[in-house]
Amino acid sequence: MNIHSMQSFFLVASLGAAAVSPLAAAQASVALDADIPMQTASDDGIIQAVTLYPGRAAVTRGVGRDFKQGLWTLRISNLPASVQGTSLQAKVNAAAGTNPKVGPKLLGVEYAETPRLDFVSSPEGLALAEKVKDIKRRIEYLKQDRVLLEHHDKLVDQIGIRATAGAGPEGATQPIDLEAAARQLEAVRAEKQRILATAREQNELREKLDRELAVAEQQLAERGGADRTERTALVLMAIPESCAVDVELTYLVGNATWEPAYAVRAAGDRGTVTVEYDALVAQRTGEDWKDVKLSLSTAQPTRASSPPDVEPWFVDVFVPPPPMTPGAPGGMVGSAAPMMMADAMSTGAPAAGEPGTGGFNENMARKALEELSASAAVQETGTAVAFEIPRTVTLPSDSSKKQRTRIGSFEPETKFTFVAAPIISESVFLRGDMTNGSAFQLLPGTAQVFMGGDFIGESAMPSVAPKDEFRIFFGPDRALRAKREVLSRSTGSSGLFGGSTVTTWNDRITLDNGTGRDVAVELYDRRPVSLNEKIEVKVPSIAPALSTDKRFTDGRAAQGILRWDLAVPAAARGPKAALVNWTVEVSRANDVRTTPLPD
Repeated sequence: MNIHSMQSFFLVASLGAAAVSPLAAAQASVALDADIPMQTASDDGIIQAVTLYPGRAAVTRGVGRDFKQGLWTLRISNLPASVQGTSLQAKVNAAAGTNPKVGPKLLGVEYAETPRLDFVSSPEGLALAEKVKDIKRRIEYLKQDRVLLEHHDKLVDQIGIRATAGAGPEGATQPIDLEAAARQLEAVRAEKQRILATAREQNELREKLDRELAVAEQQLAERGGADRTERTALVLMAIPESCAVDVELTYLVGNATWEPAYAVRAAGDRGTVTVEYDALVAQRTGEDWKDVKLSLSTAQPTRASSPPDVEPWFVDVFVPPPPMTPGAPGGMVGSAAPMMMADAMSTGAPAAGEPGTGGFNENMARKALEELSASAAVQETGTAVAFEIPRTVTLPSDSSKKQRTRIGSFEPETKFTFVAAPIISESVFLRGDMTNGSAFQLLPGTAQVFMGGDFIGESAMPSVAPKDEFRIFFGPDRALRAKREVLSRSTGSSGLFGGSTVTTWNDRITLDNGTGRDVAVELYDRRPVSLNEKIEVKVPSIAPALSTDKRFTDGRAAQGILRWDLAVPAAARGPKAALVNWTVEVSRANDVRTTPLPD
């Protein structure tokens, strides 16, 4: 709604139920413009809060100032180049401590772009350019002074005292005047000190001027090459009663993002584990965020909240439209306008200029402003994980670095288990099985893993809801070793008449526990899996028995993965090391050739 339409609606809502001619309505509109003009205020406000999304941010500026009764346009300028003009939202409220009978109302928010005055031609730009010239001029004068000082220094060096007397008129040497020589040496020494002091002052002044010149030239380059467009939000308000008003303008900007980052720290005795949940924040929006209230969200505010509907496709017989009758109205605007005006005026409000009203008094203006803004409403919907940082944060617009800020930390309930797969590596890895007992939704990211004070490496953090389980590996434990060996492999005939071929493996895994305490170990290996009914695979013997964990038996066991859940005692070392033995047999007919069988 533009200014004219708002004032027209204000007029219609105030005239009452009496019928009014178009001429009278026009005359009343002029009177209304004179009685309640649209006033303008300018205030860029202060950035108070930022909600950061992946790839963009919602920035909220706050403006607090006094407004008199009437219609107002608040201009909030200097919006960044990355602002999305269609995303503007605003809220207006009476400031704390003020209690108007009727509070301020928001009528709408508009976005405007206007050409900005060329900085180089502006008074500020001209002053800055003159400053650059003055600094360069002073540097040139300083160079000239330095040349003169160097010439003077050379002249002083040439004034010396000869070791012997000078020659007389007839070639005879004259005796040296020691007192005069002493005075001359003292004068030379004093002059050299003065020259040295002057040179030092010139050096310090040159360094200062160089710094000032660099700053001034950088400012001139940045401001001179700045965006030539002024971006402004126009917040339209109705103020039924004069009061102090708090205005919040929120807009989306690009070139800002965040991502989760974790540090998982296990105590050296494995008594506790702490998960530090951080955010890596980066923004180059063109405006600095100083001491702002920061919220982190996983929402995507520019994505549609629902999928588009599939529209029906109709086919019908084409019927040409009737020809246009000359002189007929081009639409229904002319005939419908009086009806719409009459409906809009049937509000029961007293008519302007009615006897005893004296035109638009203060109460009428308040009521009209209230009616004018009655339909304004703000609706916010959507679901996402969000984190509100409990402290203010300062984030300069800087594309060269990411800033780390703490979301929170917690100590998950942890059960430590060692995991070994000696078919791949003899190392035994420590794994922490954890439960997210916090209120945080852990988002996918990278975790830096520490054991005691030692950095172990990086691990992928999955998406973990509160109360869900997750696993983190803390690297290999050098005090544990798992060694796999094939004790024997043989291939022979089988069956009543030797019609089948059987390959048999006898395998062993040795677990050596040097930790000095009992440990739980998940041990993994594999057996062949037949993909053809002509090939049969059996495990005739295995000790100890395989794991009965339901997730294993329902899952990877069918893929030929072997898993043992072992309690390895502290005494299982050297000759007393824990042993796992099993036998695998692969049978097939003599005329069946299999794919290669690994050891």
